[in-house]
Amino acid sequence: MAKQTFTTGQVLTAAQMTSLQQTAMGGGSATAKTASYVLVAADAGTTVIMNSASATTITVNTSLFSAGDTVFLQNIGAGVSTITAGTATVNTASSLALAQYESGNLYFTAAGASIFSKSDGAAASGSGFSLINTTSFSAVSSQSVNDVFSSTYLNYRIIYSIDSSAASENLYMRMRVSNSDNSSANYVWMKVGATPSLSASNSSSGTTADTNEFTIGAVSGTRTSQTGLDLYRPFATDNTGYLGQSYYFDSYSNAPVYFTGGSMSVTTSYTGFTFYPGSGTMTGSVRVYGYAN
Repeated sequence: MAKQTFTTGQVLTAAQMTSLQQTAMGGGSATAKTASYVLVAADAGTTVIMNSASATTITVNTSLFSAGDTVFLQNIGAGVSTITAGTATVNTASSLALAQYESGNLYFTAAGASIFSKSDGAAASGSGFSLINTTSFSAVSSQSVNDVFSSTYLNYRIIYSIDSSAASENLYMRMRVSNSDNSSANYVWMKVGATPSLSASNSSSGTTADTNEFTIGAVSGTRTSQTGLDLYRPFATDNTGYLGQSYYFDSYSNAPVYFTGGSMSVTTSYTGFTFYPGSGTMTGSVRVYGYAN
């Protein structure tokens, strides 16, 4: 139940006693949210459940809670839910991102300061291959996917299915940090093309970073590009080589076209990415999976 103030001599109802017992046992009344949510004072002592297929945020503001208040946070949706400091301070010894089935407790040490403790034994980190986020879009010039890379996983797979408004266009990718694209010349990429007879040709942008994006495939009119892209250690900062193979299948010639690979010249904890065509708009969906560490 939400935090209440009781008076001397007040008689509690059976429903109040049941809710108090539930709160004391670590649960509390539950409210399900299907979109990003800003905590309110009535959330003290309750469970906030996030249930969205897309990435969401839980914003924490000051002057709503008192020292000793707690809010239990549970994510049951496929989209990563990230605890975000609004006007309050949120400290943690772990990640603020909750993958599907992960949970944690927000404890307030003061009206404007809190500590987030992620629960141990989350199902997502124990799974070999877990869906983190699904994003669908229609007629957009670019599509960003935020808050999908964290310390929960080392490696990720992105599977996308995209049509474009243009007859034939390259598909590009940029890495994101804190919901902003890295658009500097920090990218090195290479591609290997293949014809239906499987002869190959090679091209590369060079051995040093000299471009502001990865070329990861092609989108061709109403013919869907369906492919998978592996990212190795995008959130880690111990090396820069992380872009894996991207398999693009040409729906016109019914043959593989090319693989791509690349790296970044800066060691940064990337948290998301942006897809966009060379021109026009695109329609489709993107799924992000995490590999168990």
